[in-house]
Amino acid sequence: MTVPLIIFIAVTAVMISASYWDVRSREVSDAHWMAIGVIGMAVSVLTEDLLPGILSAGGFLMFMLFMFSEKVQGKVSLAVIALGSLLLILSSAVSEEPYPLVTLAMVLLFITMYITGAMKGGADVKALAVLSFLFCEYPDYGFLIWEPIYPQSLVFNPMFSVLLIAMILSIVYAIVHNLRRSGGTRISSYVTTRSEAESSFVWKLEDIDDENVRVTPMIPFLVPTTVGLVFTMVLGCPLFALI
Repeated sequence: MTVPLIIFIAVTAVMISASYWDVRSREVSDAHWMAIGVIGMAVSVLTEDLLPGILSAGGFLMFMLFMFSEKVQGKVSLAVIALGSLLLILSSAVSEEPYPLVTLAMVLLFITMYITGAMKGGADVKALAVLSFLFCEYPDYGFLIWEPIYPQSLVFNPMFSVLLIAMILSIVYAIVHNLRRSGGTRISSYVTTRSEAESSFVWKLEDIDDENVRVTPMIPFLVPTTVGLVFTMVLGCPLFALI
């Protein structure tokens, strides 16, 4: 069993644990993401050339401080993001490899999605960000159905595929759930009582009357993210079949 495969299995185990807590309580300990982040830093230092590896690990550390340190807020957070970005850019320049830039692009995308409200769960963003430390290029464990095509794989990178699959699965689940609860009349929401809404994992959309509210399910996004990760890293990205 190769070292990359062992790392993938270990990270998948962490994601399965996080998914369990996401389903159970919609609250996931940051210890999961810190563990994956530390693995990413260690892999960077131990598997890359010394200088670019240290630069990448430093960039990862800056983004971890941004995500996990309560002291990093306001202007300090902007400075930390800028420093982390600079370190990854320097790593790419020194190594003459594009993959640190791929990681940077995906991390900034996930942070932007959270800030703009396109992604609601803080744990979801942290998970996708730290996974980007490790999976910015396609590995080959011997099972790939869709072989990556360069340079398109820089855009359709593993984390892009993971996000795409997770979003598709989440949308399908939400549509099916809403159709079932609304009696087949609506795909985006359903009406329930206030008491049920307060005891369920739902987002409240609007008040209907004193007794009822319109809601949509609060999806445990880490579950489809884990499915997307395993699917992509083992089989590849289906989009390559269209190229």
